[in-house]
Amino acid sequence: MLERIRNAVRASADEKPLPRKTTEVRFDGLGLQDPIERAQTHEPALILLEGDFPGQVFRLRQGRQIIGRRPECDIRLRERAVSGIHAEVVRMRDTVTINDLASTNGTLVNGMRIRHPVPLVGGNLLKVGNCVFKYVDSLLDVEFTEALHSRGITDQLTGAYNKAYIVARLAFLIDTASDTKPMSLITFDFDNFKQVNDQFGHAAGDYVLRATSSLIVSQFVRPQDVFARTGGEEFVIVLPETPLDVATKVAERIRQMFEEKTFEFEGQEIRLTSSFGVCSLTSAVEPPEALLERVDDLLYRSKREGRNRVTA
Repeated sequence: MLERIRNAVRASADEKPLPRKTTEVRFDGLGLQDPIERAQTHEPALILLEGDFPGQVFRLRQGRQIIGRRPECDIRLRERAVSGIHAEVVRMRDTVTINDLASTNGTLVNGMRIRHPVPLVGGNLLKVGNCVFKYVDSLLDVEFTEALHSRGITDQLTGAYNKAYIVARLAFLIDTASDTKPMSLITFDFDNFKQVNDQFGHAAGDYVLRATSSLIVSQFVRPQDVFARTGGEEFVIVLPETPLDVATKVAERIRQMFEEKTFEFEGQEIRLTSSFGVCSLTSAVEPPEALLERVDDLLYRSKREGRNRVTA
C-alpha cells in the first residue's frame, strides 16, 4: 500500500499542475519527499493557539529568540498579560529549551510554572501571559499549519489579505508609528463597479478584481507593506515608515494606472476609474478600527466630490 501511494505521488508530480485557488492547501514539493519522511524531519516551531493571530507559526531558528511585547522581540505578542521581555526560546541543534525571564505573570509548560530552562518535546503546551502555544517538531505539522493559517487570513478571490487580518496586523504596525517613522494608509474602491457586473457579468467583475490586485502587488506593494481586500471592491494598502505626501503620490499613480488601463475579458473591453482616501499616523493613539474609519471618510469625500480622485 505504501509503495502504491509513493508511485501515485511521483506520477502526479509529472503531470501539469492545474490552476489553484488561493485558499487551496497543498505542499509544494510533495513529489520530492515522502510525507512520512516529512513527518520525521525535525523542524521545531511554536504554533499560537490563543492570542493575536491564532494559527500563526513561529519557526525556531538556531540560537536564542525572545518572546515579549516589545517591538524588537523575535516573537512579539500584544496581550497585556505578556511582559515586555517575557521568555526566551533557545535552539541548539535539535534541542529546544524555554526559560522565563523574570516575567510578571510567569511562563507555564503543560500548566506548570517554570523556574529554570525546560527542554521542550512535541505536543508541549506553553502559556505566556494569556497566550498559548503548542510546540511541534515535525516539518509536516509545521507546513500543514502554515497552509491552514494562510488560508484563514487570505481573501479567496484576489489573494490579498482579508479584513480580519488587516485589523489585527494594524494593531502591531500602529505601535511602531512615530514622528520620524510615520505610517500611512491608502484605501480605494472602483467607481460604479456595479455597472461592470451588470453589463459584463459577475465573472468579468471577479476577473477585474483579480487582475487589479495582481497589478497592485507587482507594481506598488513593497515587502514591508500590507495589501488587503476589506470588502466588495474596496482595498487597503498599509505603508509603514511612509509619510503622507509619499503615500499620496503612490495613490495618484495607482489611480492613473486604473484610468488608463483597458481590461479584456472574453473579448470584451472593460474600462473603469477609482477613488482614493489617504491618511497617516505619527503616534500610537488610534485603534485600528478608528484609523480605517478615518481613511474611509476620505475615500467617500472623493466620491462626493466627483469620483476618480485622491483625497488626503
